[in-house]
Amino acid sequence: MNSAVVSGSLIDVLSYAIEMAVVVWFFQRMRPRDASGSKVRTIAGHAALLLILAIYLTPLNAGISAFSAENFLIQIFRMALHLVPVFLYLLLTKETTAPIAAYLAAFMTAIYLTAQNLRAIIMTYVIITPPHTARGEGYIAGLIVTAAVEIALAAIARSLILPQYIDQIDRNRITLMSIVLFMMVYFKWMLTAIRELNMGGDRTTMVSFSLVTSFGLYLVLLLYDYSRRLLYEKDSAEHEKLTLQYEVRNAQREMQASTDIRRLHHDVKNHLLAIKSMAGDSAEIDQYLNELLPQFEGYEMQVHTGNQIVDAILSEKVRQGSQDGIRFNIVLDLTALQFMKGVDLITIFGNAADNAIEALRKLPEGEERYVYMKSSSFANNLLIKIENRYAGTVVMKNGVPVTSKKDSELHGIGVGSIRNAAARYGGTVGVKSDDDTHLFTLTIMIPLPSDS
Repeated sequence: MNSAVVSGSLIDVLSYAIEMAVVVWFFQRMRPRDASGSKVRTIAGHAALLLILAIYLTPLNAGISAFSAENFLIQIFRMALHLVPVFLYLLLTKETTAPIAAYLAAFMTAIYLTAQNLRAIIMTYVIITPPHTARGEGYIAGLIVTAAVEIALAAIARSLILPQYIDQIDRNRITLMSIVLFMMVYFKWMLTAIRELNMGGDRTTMVSFSLVTSFGLYLVLLLYDYSRRLLYEKDSAEHEKLTLQYEVRNAQREMQASTDIRRLHHDVKNHLLAIKSMAGDSAEIDQYLNELLPQFEGYEMQVHTGNQIVDAILSEKVRQGSQDGIRFNIVLDLTALQFMKGVDLITIFGNAADNAIEALRKLPEGEERYVYMKSSSFANNLLIKIENRYAGTVVMKNGVPVTSKKDSELHGIGVGSIRNAAARYGGTVGVKSDDDTHLFTLTIMIPLPSDS
């Protein structure tokens, strides 16, 4: 067997292995599907990536028809042979929707096409132009440069926009992606034809134009999605700012009201107790005071967590929830969280309580409505668990429950705000829902300073 063919096949297999490593690494940050899901589905998702090997091992184009429509259709098929397996891999192994999985697979394919266009140029100048004895070195050079470029392109996209910031797919995204992929396939077809025909003359101009355009298209795609990320973060920040302003004012008002009520409760209750003791055998006065005294019960601040701001905000949430028959069972010791900023504490506990109250309000009449909050210490970390029941089912999207409200972009960032606040202190947030028991659990872990 020709040694050049053997070398080429070996390099193709290595190229495939590198490509799959880049794909798996690129989507590593995406939340995997629920562990209780089918293992067969997970295995099938990874097995789907084997289909991409056909791109590397099957000669799908022929030099005799390099500039033909048939060869262009073959290049489109090769592009689809990369996109579809990645789409299946994401859909079967990651917690995502079909439109988002398709878009992310297309973005990964755009990275692949950009790198392959560069490889086509390397093969044109290094493999065909020198004597055939240099084919092995040409293949190796193409592998190294292509792999380095693809890893670099994927690393840039992974750090700036993908995949954790893709939250919805609209018509503009679909249109732009379709144009970019079509143009990339066109230039790959042209570069492949130049290589197959070993064209001379103006091929340098054609190759340079194709290369610059391919990288330019990738840059347009990258900047578009990056701008969408910045816009989303800006909207989220503005909403969080408004929410925090309201919560701070509410907490300050509640703190003052709690002080006044406790003082009033203490004074009035003592007076009534004194009057009751003086009532002697007067049955009428005694009965009247016995009926009056219970009305002063419950005015004390019910929440005592060791943090005044959290006490205030949770006391307000307890008051709000009581209007809908919602009971709070709060066993929190947050004394160790004095190092956290007030706005972050309000973000965490305000959003958590609001989400729980909103879910409990949707329960049918007569069903028990409660919120359970408990804290514990573990390995110099403070663990906070918040549980509540819910109606129906909870749909998760990238680890965040999808809201049922019409203004989902406004209300769907509650858990995200909690995660951002916890992350500022090295903390993590976990979300779990059980549609059998209808129990929703939010777990927050905050590392404590070494001197805590």
